[in-house]
Amino acid sequence: MNEHEIKQKGLLWILANARALKQGIPKTIKGFSRRLRPPESHDAQRRLAEGPDAMVEEARPHEDKKDICLGIIKEFTHSDSHYIEACRALDIPYKVLNISGPDWMEVIQNSGCHAFLVRPSGELSAWKQMFDERLRVISHELGKTILPSYDEIWFYESKRRMLYCLGANNIPHPRTWVYYDRHEALAFADATPLPIVFKADVGARAMGVQVFRERGKLVRWIKRYFKKVTVNCDCDTRNRQLGSVLFQEYLPNVTEWRMIRMGKSYMGYQKIKQGDFANGTKTFNHACPPEALLEFVRHVTERGGFKSMAVDVFETNDGRYLVNELQTTFGLHVEDGLPMKEGKPGRFLFDDTTRTWCFEEGLFCQNELCNLRVLTLLEQLDGSLLGHDSPAESDGLDEV
Repeated sequence: MNEHEIKQKGLLWILANARALKQGIPKTIKGFSRRLRPPESHDAQRRLAEGPDAMVEEARPHEDKKDICLGIIKEFTHSDSHYIEACRALDIPYKVLNISGPDWMEVIQNSGCHAFLVRPSGELSAWKQMFDERLRVISHELGKTILPSYDEIWFYESKRRMLYCLGANNIPHPRTWVYYDRHEALAFADATPLPIVFKADVGARAMGVQVFRERGKLVRWIKRYFKKVTVNCDCDTRNRQLGSVLFQEYLPNVTEWRMIRMGKSYMGYQKIKQGDFANGTKTFNHACPPEALLEFVRHVTERGGFKSMAVDVFETNDGRYLVNELQTTFGLHVEDGLPMKEGKPGRFLFDDTTRTWCFEEGLFCQNELCNLRVLTLLEQLDGSLLGHDSPAESDGLDEV
């Protein structure tokens, strides 16, 4: 960058955008630097992955699906770029559509797209609110097919909504309490056994999660949280959460699995715990998921109607499986495939006729699983074009 550009942008702006200086800088300084930039530009790596301009169509035939065009909903930090790369790799015609403007409904209705790929932003509550509102209209009112489904997106980056979904569907999960009343929360803090886990409603990779082992600290935290607090949820520091608290029972010595269902494909690995948490460690063990765990994940996803979901599962010492979190927007940074059986990469498939599981060796993680997402949407689209939904698996889902 030359001297003229430095003067034009300002030294503070340059420092705020310098990736080389990120490591070792205190969080308070990082938060201040983020305030110097527009929220949509806070992630430098995502900015570098910017995709084509909106409404650009790739006229590439794909076997007998040459008349099908998929819409890719543009995302503020350009994480939709993986969808673009997946469509290009699979020779699927697509358009990138911007639904953040006032003409968003006309953009969808006039797009000529048969279905839509979505990766909603959760970094700012305003962005999430926009996607929640507009994707519901696109799915429910306009009757468009989207992946992930709106039901999957609705509780993305909201632990409260996820909790309500788990409870309504009788899916086993750790005991959890949500309070909107400060006095009730303080009464809970006075009586609950310790340790206890606090979770912010929004937050990924263990951000916004704390384990309280001292009652005095827990009480002070609740009093502070109901007044004014900013939770570091690895997004923009201007995004504040207050007015409610969520507590989860502390479960020591559990094994945590990250299980994935994408259409008919099942994958998974063990998370390696560091300290109190396995989330956010970015280290994992390529263990083969036991069949009982695969069946549990199939039960959970079928019960909720989920086709694009990461299921974080606690395995307790007595052999129980509990859902810790559900995430419909996630990636997997293993382009060479996820080793799961005898060191071989691949996926598990459930045979609905024989009621058995089989392992298929191969590479299925390209473009952070977006290749599989595109193929899953095409399968759903085939069913809707033929006038029926994809056949659902039918077994006793009341039994885990």
